[in-house]
Amino acid sequence: MRTLFEISKSGLRSAERSLSVTSNNVINADTPGYSRQRVDKSPIGMQLTGYHAGLGVNIDSVTRLRNEMTDVLINEKKQDMGYLSEKARIYEQLEAGMASDSMGDLDLRIGRLFDTFSELSADPQDFSVRNNVITEAIQLTDKLADTDRNLDRSSQQVKESAVKSVDSINNILRDLNTLNSAIKNGAAKGQPDHSSLDLQVKKLDELSELTNFEQQVSETGALEIRINGIKVLDENKATHIKPEINDVDKNFRLRLDNGKVINVTSGKLGAEIEMYEKEIPELKNRLDQIAETLVNEFNAIHSSGYGLEDNTARNFFNPDATTASDIKVNDFLITNQQHIAASTVPGEAGNGNIAADLADLRNEILVGGRKLVDFSVDLISTPGSLLSSVRSEVEARDSEINMLEIQQERESGVNIDEELSLMIQYQNAYQGSARVMQAAQQMYDTLISIV
Repeated sequence: MRTLFEISKSGLRSAERSLSVTSNNVINADTPGYSRQRVDKSPIGMQLTGYHAGLGVNIDSVTRLRNEMTDVLINEKKQDMGYLSEKARIYEQLEAGMASDSMGDLDLRIGRLFDTFSELSADPQDFSVRNNVITEAIQLTDKLADTDRNLDRSSQQVKESAVKSVDSINNILRDLNTLNSAIKNGAAKGQPDHSSLDLQVKKLDELSELTNFEQQVSETGALEIRINGIKVLDENKATHIKPEINDVDKNFRLRLDNGKVINVTSGKLGAEIEMYEKEIPELKNRLDQIAETLVNEFNAIHSSGYGLEDNTARNFFNPDATTASDIKVNDFLITNQQHIAASTVPGEAGNGNIAADLADLRNEILVGGRKLVDFSVDLISTPGSLLSSVRSEVEARDSEINMLEIQQERESGVNIDEELSLMIQYQNAYQGSARVMQAAQQMYDTLISIV
């Protein structure tokens, strides 16, 4: 008789616990990051003389259904995705700052300056052409300065975004450290904290979009994280990351509390650091090459010729300003266009040889093994061509992530139809256990009435 009561009691307990877990699955079906759970059970029995007697069911544990290896793979792919997506965003910004639809791009400005000198070689005394030379030269220097400012503005925005990314990483590491405490306590009691484990997955997902990292679980159940082999989170504490920025040398260093320097190579922060330290400075350097070439090549020829008013040789550009940010047309030419040198001989206004030589610079190999206009075209098209390449990689990585997320969803996602079917099953199991207990009670009452 007692065996019947124990069996029915264990059945009621098992059905109630299973129904509770299933109900929680249903309620959290649309909760981001939630992993469905199942009650693990095993039969209870004992060996008696001549036979084995069942004593009901035992609840072993509540299992969280999630493939941790799939999570690791998703995080690795999202590190790449964060890196590529951020580079694409910055390339879009750079492309907008260097190219336009107004027919005023750098290569066209340079081409127009060559055109005006070609016109001047044909008629050195035409003051309207001389005015056009100065106008086009000033517009060219303005374009160089404007492009340089856009690059500086992008560099500043990227730096500020990188600092915010570091702050976000520090906040996530602190949150993971807090979750570590709850997870360790649950593991020590033999009662895994599934809610904290799900939150941990969510935080790791956020972290993977920001930086590259490796993860492992300690014997106590706590999460440990390393960035390029250097530990930033262990079971006891999270290390604070501090940015050290050198705007002059364009250096963005990340230092830990213990003095160690970490190298972030992926994720959003990895892209920001690379763009700040390498990509944008390289574009600025190439822009400065154009400015320096213009100053040196134009001055070398222009200073060997003469204008209409006197026999004084003058530079076309200010020789002391050779960068894109400060390149300027010689003030003497701006105030008096007669000083523009077109002739090789003083006093011969009809000699346009100098102007012709300046126009012929269009076809000379002057910078980077290329013609000046071709070098400029390559410069302003660089962000666009790199953007196209990155977008192709983003699409490929996005496809891989979607495939892995679908695999994880099949294992950890909640299927409402399946859960409702289980709910009915557990309701029936509870009713069946109650009927067993009722029958045992009736048997017990009958026995008492006989006695």
